[in-house]
Amino acid sequence: MSNVTSTILTESGTNELEIIEFHLEKQLPDGSTKTCYYGINVAKVREVIRVPETTDYPNAQPHMIGVFSSRDVLTPLVDLAGWLGVPTRQDLERKFVIVTDFNKMTNGFLIDSISRIHRISWNDVESPSQFLEAGEQDCVVAVVRKDGNLIMILDFEKIIADINPELSMEKYDVKVDKSVDLNQRMVGKRNAKTIMVVDDSAFIRSLIQDTLASSGYNVITCKDGGEAHEKLMSLIEVAKEEQLPVRELLDAVVTDVEMPRM
Repeated sequence: MSNVTSTILTESGTNELEIIEFHLEKQLPDGSTKTCYYGINVAKVREVIRVPETTDYPNAQPHMIGVFSSRDVLTPLVDLAGWLGVPTRQDLERKFVIVTDFNKMTNGFLIDSISRIHRISWNDVESPSQFLEAGEQDCVVAVVRKDGNLIMILDFEKIIADINPELSMEKYDVKVDKSVDLNQRMVGKRNAKTIMVVDDSAFIRSLIQDTLASSGYNVITCKDGGEAHEKLMSLIEVAKEEQLPVRELLDAVVTDVEMPRM
């Protein structure tokens, strides 16, 4: 499944996405195993490979196995099962690595097996809140039902930020960004502006919200396209009642192009 993204991609606006289904085999106390089903957007995957030879990294973060070379790029190898708290077998020769490429970062994630690629409609992607407890939702952005199984779509941005904070977008601080004017007059102007932020990743959504709010903007957040549509329609009703143009209530929308119920 190497170079998977070079041959199979969906275009933005088709209301479809493709995910790679992969598995972790959870070791149970009685010695048996239970298959845990996970997924990742194909667009984030560079390739899937056998476990490469790795080199230990000094002062590595927990769950970081080491580093390896992926197309001449030094790439961290993350023990995904360890981060998720899923006990699995340790025989690396039978495992695989998903090499991801997004946010200008390349990372490898250790998994037990690869299943297949699914092309699905965003309408079939469900919120994790109805399946998981509040704490568990932090690393799952969506759930897909396939062949009687629940496939958990993981928030890899959050995982990377947790394992290697030095590479995280969370380190960005608008207060020390000299390109952003934070004088009282500009902040006052932004206080009159409202921006809607729509993203299925709670981590990304919170990051954007904090940055905009720190700059002085009023922020409305939505976890998917459906919630954004509902809030937008509500604003339209308010605008009608007050005989105002909608742009008086909402100035801009910052959104991922593809997400559940978009």
